[in-house]
Amino acid sequence: MKDRSHDEAMAEQFASRPDYAADLLTEVRRNGDPAELAILLRQIAKALVPDVRRPS
Repeated sequence: MKDRSHDEAMAEQFASRPDYAADLLTEVRRNGDPAELAILLRQIAKALVPDVRRPS
């Protein structure tokens, strides 16, 4: 089995359950910190456009 990053696993989850992604985004915007929000937005972006390559 191929290993995958946490971001890839979360992106797959968000792609299959967009309602969960929306609920989580609402919660993190309400109660999360900026770093947590940045991570979540990165994962959601990967779910929406999975083949986009971003600079490291």
